[in-house]
Amino acid sequence: MPGLTPGSGCRGAVGAGASGVRHVELDPIPANTLDKLHDTQPAVAAALEECLDWIEAEPLDVRARRRRFSNGMWAIVRAIAGSEWLILWEEDPVGQPVVRFLGETLSL
Repeated sequence: MPGLTPGSGCRGAVGAGASGVRHVELDPIPANTLDKLHDTQPAVAAALEECLDWIEAEPLDVRARRRRFSNGMWAIVRAIAGSEWLILWEEDPVGQPVVRFLGETLSL
């Protein structure tokens, strides 16, 4: 799957390897959702990958931090192919971003 290290749920930047580079980790369910989208709706998957790039960017892209919940979770909402998609993410204790949810807002 493009952007993900197979079987790990971790996106790796091309040429990454230096310490301190941000990588987006995906919990198992969001990773599986994205994997299925690459097979069934590649344009949607590509648009969601772009959102993940916003989180991974150094410095962090402002579009990744427009909506914040009081528990520290961030939300990215994006209209893609006539549907509204949501990515919920947070930083783990060492500052690495982790996606906790990725899906259509209708699935909430």
